[in-house]
Amino acid sequence: MRCFIDCVHCYLKQAVTCMTIAGIDEDRQYPILYELMDDIKIMDSKRTPAENSTELLLKIYQLINNDDPYSEAKKKSNRLALALYPALKDFLQRSKNRLNDALKISVSGNVIDLGINKSFDIDASLKYSLDAGFAKDDFSSFVKKLNQEDNIVIVGDNAGEIVFDKLLAEELVAMGKRVTYIVKGGPILNDATMEDAIKVGMDNVAKVATTGSNYLGVPLRKISGEAGRLLMESGLVISKGQANFESLEHEETANGKVFFLLKIKCECVGIVAGANFGDVVFFTR
Repeated sequence: MRCFIDCVHCYLKQAVTCMTIAGIDEDRQYPILYELMDDIKIMDSKRTPAENSTELLLKIYQLINNDDPYSEAKKKSNRLALALYPALKDFLQRSKNRLNDALKISVSGNVIDLGINKSFDIDASLKYSLDAGFAKDDFSSFVKKLNQEDNIVIVGDNAGEIVFDKLLAEELVAMGKRVTYIVKGGPILNDATMEDAIKVGMDNVAKVATTGSNYLGVPLRKISGEAGRLLMESGLVISKGQANFESLEHEETANGKVFFLLKIKCECVGIVAGANFGDVVFFTR
């Protein structure tokens, strides 16, 4: 997915959110924003929004001398999600369509996106996902593909959200599948890293691999050879969240095997995905 003009003000909004979460006072934020505007002027609009956002964020981290400003927010998100885990596990055990409900629970965690919002309402997101379902739904195609594949890759997104993904991974493992879960190779926004995977016990359910990079999404030119091979060689991939969608939706390798699971939190992403702002979707290209 290439950039839209609306991405420009989103870069700045994301920068302000990042600095606010890092505790940078407004007087200091102004000169940093003005400096970032010079970088935004020369950004390549043919690249993905995720790539441009990453490079802007990494510059912010340097300017504020903090390589993981979301560290405490990630820990809080994990604690919140882990507190909900037992009730959600019980819900799935009583479900008449466990796999479908596990996917809905997984996408409900996609609301935990501190790159866009400073706060979130996970209870409301859970209720919406379970009640409304997917506005764009390729579940039947997914099940058909799942029956043909033993090795499944899940490309993770945020801390906290990883707990909801763990429920999905557990469901797939219970079906006899081997699951590999991909996290970021280093801190960026509130994206899940290996530290988060171990904290929530994902490593007890699935093989955990990293992108080998702290770029948002999984840009194939920026990730490690191992991560690239996982994506290329796996017959079935579940891609969580917007940045992963931005990175993969245009790639030839995604056709028919990458299923995008996300909440549409940007109208531009909605245009490319063929969905409306606020929808939760599960589909393949």
